[in-house]
Amino acid sequence: MRAKQMLPIMSHEIRSTLSGVASTADILSTTKLDKDKKQLLGVMLSSGVLVLQLINGILDLSKVESGVLKLEHTKFKRTEVIEHVLQTAAASLKKMLIL
Repeated sequence: MRAKQMLPIMSHEIRSTLSGVASTADILSTTKLDKDKKQLLGVMLSSGVLVLQLINGILDLSKVESGVLKLEHTKFKRTEVIEHVLQTAAASLKKMLIL
């Protein structure tokens, strides 16, 4: 029961911190950057979005347990997902990956 009560507090703290990182990255995106740095910044921004989605998923898990979850059907492009995964992996490995 205590874990369920802590979940919203932890979510708020994580979101606040991530919001600061995302805002800083947005400001950085308005500056002059070379191609490699722009690509890394893109990975950083999209990874931030994925972390927010993960946090929302954790909160949804608590909704499942309480019986108030609503499922949503979403279309997505496989190629964009694969491209994002490769970019993220390449950035963390500091290598160019091609599929």
